[in-house]
Amino acid sequence: MLLPRPRIIYLVIGLLLTMVPTITIAQPTATLSGIITYREQITLPADALVTLQIAEVTAQGTGGRVIAEQTFSTGGAQPPFRFNLAYNPAIIDAGRVYTLQGRIQSGGRILFTTYTLIPVITGSAPRSDIQVVMTSVRGSSLPAAGSHLWLVGLALGLGGLGGLVHGIRYRRRAW
Repeated sequence: MLLPRPRIIYLVIGLLLTMVPTITIAQPTATLSGIITYREQITLPADALVTLQIAEVTAQGTGGRVIAEQTFSTGGAQPPFRFNLAYNPAIIDAGRVYTLQGRIQSGGRILFTTYTLIPVITGSAPRSDIQVVMTSVRGSSLPAAGSHLWLVGLALGLGGLGGLVHGIRYRRRAW
C-alpha cells in the first residue's frame, strides 16, 4: 500500500529529526579566578579535596543560596592552587551581595576553611585575581560548605557587620 504524499513527507522529516544530534542551548558563563593558599606550614594529604562556592547573601545578613560550586582533588599537590569557578551571570542580581567560600578536606575532615567574607561579582568586588587565604581548622568539625549551618554562620557574621554599620550610621545622624 502506498502512503499519500503528505504522510511520506512527515515520515521523512521525522526520521531526519531523530538522526540530527540533539541541540543543546548553552547557558552563558562567566568565571571567577584566583589563587587559593593558607599561611600554615602544613603539608596536605594526597587525598585532599578543595571545594569553592559562590553564595548569595541577603541584605538582612541571612544565608542565601549557593550559585555555583566546584570541587577538585589536589592529587598530592600543595598550595598555591589556581582556580577558575564558572557561574551563570544570568542568575546574578546586581543588588545583592555574593561571597566566595571554600574549604579543604581530607578523609571527611575539614582541614582549612574561609572564615572571612570574600565579596565577589557585584559592586566593585573582583572577578579575577582573587586571593583566597584559608585558615586551619583545629580540633573542630565544621558543617560542610553549602549546608544550612555553614550559611547561617556566614549570615550571622554578616548580620553582626550590618548591625555595626547601621549603629554607626544611626549615631552619626544623632549627633
